[in-house]
Amino acid sequence: MNTYELPSFLRKILRYRRRSRADFMLSKVNTRPGMNIIDVGCGIDGRSFDDYVPRDWRITGVDIHTEDEIHHNHPNFRFFHCDARNLEQFEDGHFDLAVSIGMLEHIADDDTYRAIASEIQRVARQYCVVVPYKYCWIEPHYGVPFFPLWPRSWQLGLIKALNLSGQRELIKQRPSFFDKNYRWRSNREYLATFSGAEIHLLPTLECIAIIKKAPLP
Repeated sequence: MNTYELPSFLRKILRYRRRSRADFMLSKVNTRPGMNIIDVGCGIDGRSFDDYVPRDWRITGVDIHTEDEIHHNHPNFRFFHCDARNLEQFEDGHFDLAVSIGMLEHIADDDTYRAIASEIQRVARQYCVVVPYKYCWIEPHYGVPFFPLWPRSWQLGLIKALNLSGQRELIKQRPSFFDKNYRWRSNREYLATFSGAEIHLLPTLECIAIIKKAPLP
């Protein structure tokens, strides 16, 4: 079900949670007027982050979505259609902050994951990467308690039995889709990749934020 098809009270709850998440993220890093941010895996709209930041901030969104799919409302948003493995158009430390929300858990290939993580750390002085917690009480994609810890056969069986995330037929036809698009890494794995970062458990207890705070000029 698309978020916009949900009942209005649920949309309000989700919007409140997203705003709270953005506020939590920004409380852990340094901010300033006119902040220059890169949103890696920005998605088709700004509901994950951009809708909740000051209007004078500059937001650069990058994603593999095509430009005609992108509809962000932030007045200082610009979009680049590119692969996050290679952000060569941006100089080292070009951004005050890099954010990435709900993307890296979909990068199962280790080489791709490391390349994206390296670019996030290269282009920004600070970063905040939000992913589901491996021990989350409710997995945010499938809505099942401790789902990342279940044996793969149980995960696939439950997706097909209950049509979780509407993926029943997809998983029946292509079981490899699950393996290629979902990977719940441990805190230790994230810290091994993001040098000098700290991990914070979000108040809702289903996601973690991998954060590096640094001074801004």
